[in-house]
Amino acid sequence: MDSKYKKTIRLLYKLTKNIVALPALFSVFLVFFYITGNFQGFQDSTQLMILETLSISSIFFAIVSLFGLLQSIVLFFFPDVVSTKSNIIYLITMVFCLILSASFIAMSLVLGVLTGGI
Repeated sequence: MDSKYKKTIRLLYKLTKNIVALPALFSVFLVFFYITGNFQGFQDSTQLMILETLSISSIFFAIVSLFGLLQSIVLFFFPDVVSTKSNIIYLITMVFCLILSASFIAMSLVLGVLTGGI
């Protein structure tokens, strides 16, 4: 593979790793904010807004994690671009992020239904 393409792929690899961190941290922050709001007595409309924002950010988190997982699987077949050890760690991280985003989506939807009432 050409050196120019290797640098481009490595840059995309690093960008994807950094882009996954943003919605992950934002989603964790929203979960923390929701839990804190429950103890401090936030209004129901504020809690629902936090849950809706969590749902949207978790969907974005899942999409970015899925993209990172697919990228890791494709790069697994090109060990000269990214080391295999680094790629396996990245693959495990992306699977964990995908599971975490799915749990955030499920949590926000279940809590949204419970908070909204029957």
